[in-house]
Formats: sequence, structure tokens, C-alpha cells
Amino acid sequence: VGGSYSDHRRVRIQNYNIGPESDPRRDTENRHFLDELAMRSAPGAVANAEERAYAPRCLHETRTRVLNDLGEWSAAEGRWKDAKLLVLTGPAGHGKTAIMQSFSETLLRQSRETRVVVATFFFKATIPDQNQPKALVTTLAYQVAEHWPSFQDNIVSVIRDNVRILSTSLEHQMDHLLTGPIVRSHASPPSPPFVVICAVDGLDECDGDDAQSRVICLLHTLSTIPNTRVVLASRPEFPIQSVLKSGMSGMLHIDLNKDYNAAGDICQFTWVRLLEIRDKLLPSIDRVSWPRERDAEQIADHSSGQFILAETAMKYVDDRRYDPRKRLEEVLDLCGGASNLRAARRGTASRGSTRPLDVLDALFTGILERATRNTYPDWEPKRGVLELASLVWILIGLVPSRIEAASLPFPRYISLWVIEEALGRQSGDLARELSDLHSLLDVPQDIYGPNKISAHHKSFLDFLGDPGRSGHLGSIPQVAEERFNLMIKVHLSSLTVNDLKSLALTQPTKPHILHSLHLLSNPKTVIKGIDPQVWKSLLCSLNAWEALLVKQWVHLGLSQGHLLWDFRDSKMLRMMDEASKRSLHDLLPGLENQGPLDPPPISDMDIELLLATLDGQGDNSFECEHSEFIPKRRTRLDALVVFSSFLWFPAARALAWLWAPSHRLITSHSRVIQPPDTPSSHPEEPSHIVFITGSAGSGKRELLEQAYGHIPAGEEDGPLEGWMPPVDIIIVPDTDGVSLRSLWTPGAFGEGLGGVPCDNKDLMGKINLSPQLPTSLFQDWITCWKAKHKKNTYHPQFLLQGLHLLSPEHQAALLDVISSDVGQSGSTGRPPLFITVTSLPTATLAGRLRQFSWPGVYCVNLDGMKADVSILEGILPFQTHTVPQLKIHKLARILAASPKPARHLKRLIDHLDHDWKGWENRLGPILAAPESEAWRLIEEHFGEIPSDDGGR
Repeated sequence: VGGSYSDHRRVRIQNYNIGPESDPRRDTENRHFLDELAMRSAPGAVANAEERAYAPRCLHETRTRVLNDLGEWSAAEGRWKDAKLLVLTGPAGHGKTAIMQSFSETLLRQSRETRVVVATFFFKATIPDQNQPKALVTTLAYQVAEHWPSFQDNIVSVIRDNVRILSTSLEHQMDHLLTGPIVRSHASPPSPPFVVICAVDGLDECDGDDAQSRVICLLHTLSTIPNTRVVLASRPEFPIQSVLKSGMSGMLHIDLNKDYNAAGDICQFTWVRLLEIRDKLLPSIDRVSWPRERDAEQIADHSSGQFILAETAMKYVDDRRYDPRKRLEEVLDLCGGASNLRAARRGTASRGSTRPLDVLDALFTGILERATRNTYPDWEPKRGVLELASLVWILIGLVPSRIEAASLPFPRYISLWVIEEALGRQSGDLARELSDLHSLLDVPQDIYGPNKISAHHKSFLDFLGDPGRSGHLGSIPQVAEERFNLMIKVHLSSLTVNDLKSLALTQPTKPHILHSLHLLSNPKTVIKGIDPQVWKSLLCSLNAWEALLVKQWVHLGLSQGHLLWDFRDSKMLRMMDEASKRSLHDLLPGLENQGPLDPPPISDMDIELLLATLDGQGDNSFECEHSEFIPKRRTRLDALVVFSSFLWFPAARALAWLWAPSHRLITSHSRVIQPPDTPSSHPEEPSHIVFITGSAGSGKRELLEQAYGHIPAGEEDGPLEGWMPPVDIIIVPDTDGVSLRSLWTPGAFGEGLGGVPCDNKDLMGKINLSPQLPTSLFQDWITCWKAKHKKNTYHPQFLLQGLHLLSPEHQAALLDVISSDVGQSGSTGRPPLFITVTSLPTATLAGRLRQFSWPGVYCVNLDGMKADVSILEGILPFQTHTVPQLKIHKLARILAASPKPARHLKRLIDHLDHDWKGWENRLGPILAAPESEAWRLIEEHFGEIPSDDGGR
């Protein structure tokens, strides 16, 4: 009333079936909590997801009996009508996923006109979100909420009362996010009531017997509530067999291999596919001459009731580079040879043999051997097959499994172009080497971003990894692992001092895969793989800030990555605290006495770099930069883990650690960054001074924003530090250039959504400057702050921004006051000083920095900082979900060429948030320009967005 709001009712009606009488404010709040639910789900596991656009489906007029039976069961009719939990089993390659996909799509089409709510989940062994049950409940719940308004209201109420329920056990989630809301939604049922059908496929692709057994129990619980039915499809693995023997109530088991003879369907599938291949690849031949029906019958006979052989064979035949008639002959020869061998071993060649995979394995082997002859024509055949098979295993087995084993909160990937480069291949080599394996592998044309190579069917992955099936080709997994580990070792041993420093500081490094070591290798293995002489030279070349970042890389980066911040129990702050106490000389035996124990705050080379930036033109030649960071809100601890979009996040992580209130406590309150049993006494912390320099647009503001946002406001019943802001007193030059104004931020605990208002207040009014500033200037500010502050249990953190806006005389005077204040702390009883100073490079600052020679002083120079293409490519997809990966990669290369990558990346992200509809259109001219010059167009097409929200 008396204000304005955005009316989103039309969108809500379309997507969520909420009536026109709904309250837009309630809709917005519901959307917020549903978004939280969506973030914890696995969208690619849903039947109608884009990721499943090319998933196998039942061909027309095939599998009709089982699909009809499933349709009747879903309507509580037919011979299975009494089953609440239907378990379908079948061997590898039987076509279970095609059945489940077709059944789910049929249900989804029918649900548009009925009161049936369909929720699906397809497990996938090669996809981190889909090879574990972590997102099962949330994914099912989100789908039900999308189409059942009453359920949506109930689940939103649950999440609103306790958003952390999304991080509780799956059993707790099932009770509170699915079964409970369904029961409550039926309490006042419409007529007729909603029916919930849940379809879950590929349980055997869920990692671990315990996890599979857990999923079965969860789905059984779900099936026991009224008007809810669950169908589960899987290979008959041990957990399924155990459940079948236990006899769960309301469960019915259907063995697809025994109850449905698929031979006729396989023959029909093969015949139709051969006709399609003829019309596509051989349009001018006599339509009667090829194919022959007996060819389809022969393949069906060899298939032993499993669709996977026929499907793989048809993919092999359907290759436009070869004559499909010859390819079909090869398939028939391979299958016939394997069948004859099996017959000799078993004394029978009857269909339904106990070893139906013999023929499939022979087909896999034959395809690999033929591909090797084209890929490595000069190699000895056996060696070539092992080389190709081990390359495939690296791409679809080894690398994905190591990424999964890293167990990081965010789904991570390594781009194919990065792997290709690391393997010593030229651009395009991977596509060439795998060009004859398209019948077995899905090889994307675009090798950038998260696109990956995967097996069409898990059976091929099983074949490569099982010595009992592929051992005749060599020990494929062992050879692949040895070669991959050797490749990493060679790259590490080849690093120079500058390479190693760039790697630790997240600067451009080749090969780019070294920025993904946290996903691939053990930290100790990485450290030992680097030449000790390189370590020795590095330790002698670091300043204090660089040493802090190298420690962080060793103790955090090699295990957590370079873009992750974990809020849980202040994990990152505790790890940073531990890293800061470690000596770099302890990294390797023999380095104990190498290099300075306390690296200098600033080196002669750093001073020369500052002076070189000035280019001898003096202080007044620089553009005046008035983009100070005035925080408006403190972060509230809603998310437990965040993935940063800041290029040099290790620098922001280190600055956040320096700003942590735990460094400034002066009472016996317990520290957040230490375990609960830590003794309560605190030694007096030394002063901390951080100088952040860089030309206009170099990323100073972005660095401050990132660091500030990662010290969140805590809960009122938590440690006192959750009340203290990261920065207490902000000082900026006034527009006249001869005075300073100061603001202070009162402490506050985290309450409500969207963060905690900073409520910045004036501290001491305007202070006019003179060449002779009082040495007590900062102590006067502290005294005034203490008088106004409620809880003086810690020392304040100062943030002085825009030193370059002052005259050289006033810059010098202010720096002298800081130096004097720090020099007197401790010895005179004066409390320590905690201050961060930002500035463009100035001759005055360069000349004065030498006097800050004590521990606790850090000099951060952002000029010359570059962006790594692979890191940028990892950041951008989290912001843009609709732009093709090839464009994302080119944009990453453009930003990597920019002298101001942090500012330009921030501009792009801000504009995407502000106007996402027109964003891609404005990107067009930038992508069309030469990479070396395109960054200039970012300033033109993506200018600064005016905002009254001067900070986060």
C-alpha cells in the first residue's frame, strides 16, 4: 500500500498452477524457498531434462506389453494393481532405461489432463549428482511441488521453518519433504485426490551397496503412504536381491528377462534402424537389395535378449564415413565368431546362454581393434589397442572417478580441451583419435566447459574396467592410471620458479590442468613432485603476502580448490589459521634452513614494479578513482558453501582471514576459528597492515567485496564473533581532497533474509588534513568508536580507501601516522592497529613502503595480475546457463587478454543480473571482435550500472 511491487502472477500461474487470487509477495517468498530446494536437487536426473534429450527410448511398436502393464499399474489396474512398490530387474543392456524413459514421458503427457503428479530420478554412474542418493529426495520433492499447489505450500512452510532441513539425513528429508507434506496435502483432499507416481531408474548406477540399500528403504517408505506408487528399475545386484529375499510389504518384483521375451522387439528395432540407415546413407540403392530381414534376425539371435548389443551394432553401422553394408558384415562376423566360440566352450549355441556378454564383448573388442587400425596405423596392433583403450579409460573412467573422490560440495569438471592439452595432444587430436568409436562413446563436438565424453551404455565402462572381460587387451585401468600419473609428475617436475608462483597465485599456468590438481592428486604427491631446487628458489623470492598465498595454496588450494569457501564451522578460517602457523620450510626435507624465516613485507622488486607503473609521471598523472566500497549489508549464513566468481579468490580468502574478528579479540570469548575445547586465554595479536595497490579497474573494489562477504553475521545464540563486522571503521578522502570522513558499522547478529543491514553511521565528522597530522589520529578514532560501540571486546578493523586522492604531502603524513602508531603499539601499552589501505600506485606510497618492515605488514599489488582461461571457464557457466560453451570459452579467452579482467568480469555478471534477456545480444559484437582487442568493447557495451547500493 502506497508503494510498488512487481506483479509475477502470470508467470506463477503458468508454471505453478497458482490461481490469479494469489498474493505476489507470497509467490516471491515461495519462489525463494523453492529455489533453495532446486539448488539441492539434480535437474539432469529428471525424465524431461535437456540432459536426457538423447536418452534411449522404446522404438514405436516395441516393448508394448511391458509398457501397457506399467500403464495399467499406474492407474491401479491390471495384474499388478495391488503393488505399491514395483521393482523391475533385468541384466545389463536389457533396455530398462529405455522402458523407464518411455513410461515416464507417457505419464508426463497424461498428467497434463489428470490429477497425477509424476516425479522421476535417473541414476547415472558417470555424473556426480546422479551417482549418489544425496539429491534423490529433494529432486522428487521439487517435481511434486511444481505441479501440486497444496503440496507446494506445505513444503515451503517446512523449509521456511528450517532451511537447514535441506542438509539433514535423507531419512529426515523423506519424512519432512515428501511423505509428511503429501499426507498433509491429502488432509483436505479435492475430488478426486492427486496421485503421486515416482519412477526411479538405474539403482545399480548408484555408488555403493549401502547407498543402494538405503534408496530402496527410502522408496519403500514413500510407497506406503496413500495415493502414492513407486516403480524402481535396476540390474539384479546384491542390494536388490537382498530386498527381494526380505519381502517388503506392498512390493512386487518383475524379472524383465524372464517375464518378457525381448527377441521379437530386438528384431523389430534392428530392422527399423537398418531401414533408417539405408534411407540416410544409401538413398539411391535398390531398396530391396539391402538390408535383409535375416540380418536383423541374426543380430537379434546373437543379442541373447539384451538390447545393448543391437543398439551398439546399429550405432557402429550408422557411420556416414563408411559403407554401412560393409560395417554390417563386420558386425555379423564378430557376433558369429563369438557365438561359435561360446558354442564350442559350452557345447551349445542356444539363445539365452548363461554368458550373453561374450558376444557383446567380442563386438566391443572388434570395434576397438578396427578403430586402432585407423587411429594408429603405424603401431603394432596389440600396443595400439591398449593405447586407445587406456585413453578411453582416462576420459570416461579415471578422471571422472578422481573428481568424484575429491568430494567437493560443488559439481566440478575438467574441460576436455584442458585434458587434451595435458596429454600432450594438439587441438583436435582427441576428436580424431576417438572418431571411430562413436558407436561406443558420446563425443561432443564442443570440447569446452562441462561437456564430457561418456559411454553410451555402462556396459562398455564395465567391459574396460573388468579384467575378466577385457583382460585379453591388457590391464587397461592399470596402464591408464600409470600413464596419467606419469603425465602429472612430468608436468610438476617441469615447473620453473615463475611457473610455481603463478600456479600458487592462480595466475595463467600451462598446462592448465595444474589448476585442477585438487581434483586429481594427493597434496603430498603434488608437493613432492616439484623440484626441490625450484622450491628453494621460490622461498627466497617471496614477500610476506605471497608467502601467505603459497601457504594457503599448499594447505587449502591443493585440497579445496581455488574458488571455494566453506562456512561450516568456520572451516576455511580454521584452515587458514592453521596454514598461517606452518612454515614453508617444512614442505620438503632439506628445505628447513633455506630462505628467510620471515619473508619481507615488500621486496625491492615490488618497489620497482610500483615505480614502473608510475612510468615516471608523478602522482597527479593518474585518473582519480572514486569507486570506494561502502558495504550496505553483511552476509547472513544462509548457504553453507559458496563458489566464488572472483578471479583471484585466494587473495580474497587470505584478506578475509586477516579481517576475521578472532584476530582482534581482547577478552576471553572463544574464537570461532578454533575448536570448542581451545583454552580461552588469548595472547595479544600483533598489528596487521594490508596495502592494496593497483591501477584504476585492477580489481581493488572487487577484492574488498569478496573478502567482506565471506565473514558472515552469526546467530544470536552463537559465538560473539558472529556479531562483529569484518570492517568496523571506513575512512575515505572527501571530494575536496584535503579532508577525511569516517563511517562506522555497529555489530549485529544475522536475522531475516537477504543479509544484515550495516547501518553505517558517521564517526567523527570531517577531519581536515595538514602536513603535521597528530600521531594519535587513529587512537582518537578508536576512542570515539569505543564510546559509541556497545561491546568493546575487540579491536576495530580500519579500511582506508583512496589514499591516492590526497596530495603527496597528506599521503606522506597519513602513512607516517600509521607507521608511528604501529611502531608504538605493544611497547607503550598502545593497542595494536588493524588497517587495510587501498590506493592507486603513487610515488609517495612507493617511497614510504620501505619503512613498514615489521611482521604483520602485507603489500598486495594487483597490477599485472592476469586471469587463467581455465579458471574463467569454470566461473562463467555458474553465471550463464543459456550461452553455448564455445561462446563461453571465447569470452574466457577475451577476459584473459584483458588488463582489467576482474572489473570486466564483474561488469558482465552485473549486467547479466540486471538484464539477462538482452545480455547475450550485447555480447555478440564482443565475441565477433579479435580476442586481443575485444575486451575494449566490454567497457562500451557493458558500462557501470548506476546503483544506490554502493556495496553488497
